[in-house]
Amino acid sequence: MPQIGKTTRNRITAEQRRDWPNLPTMYWNTLTFTEYFRGMNKLLYGAEYAPLRNWKFEQGVIKRQLDEYGPEILRAAFDECFRTYRSTHDYPILTAGFAVAYRINGIIPKLLAEKAEAERRETEKQAASTVSAAELKALW
Repeated sequence: MPQIGKTTRNRITAEQRRDWPNLPTMYWNTLTFTEYFRGMNKLLYGAEYAPLRNWKFEQGVIKRQLDEYGPEILRAAFDECFRTYRSTHDYPILTAGFAVAYRINGIIPKLLAEKAEAERRETEKQAASTVSAAELKALW
C-alpha cells in the first residue's frame, strides 16, 4: 500500500478508504465505516447491507459519532456490537444506525474508561522510569 499521510502528495484515496481491512483505523472516515459495515455484514451474516432509514441518515449518524469519539473508539465500539449481535429473521443484519441508537451507548463509556486507565498507567510508568533514571544518575 502506498504511504499514507495528510499531504496532498500522499493523500488517502477513496479506494484506499474503501479498503477498511488494510487502512489503519486512525485514518477511517464515514466512507470507511460504511464499507466496514457492508463487509462485516457480508462476512458474518452473508447478507447485503442496507442502511437504517436511508444512506444520508446513516452517514450523518456515523459522522457525528466519529467527530465525537474518534475512529479508534468508534471502531472498537462497533467491533463489540458485531461480536455480541445476534441476527434474527426480522433483523438479519446490524446497521450502523441501529448500533449507534441502541448499542454503543453502553459500550463507549467502558471503552473511554479503559483508555483513560491505560493512559494513566502509561503516565505513571513514564514518571517511574524518569525517577529511576534520575536516581541512577545520582548514584554515579
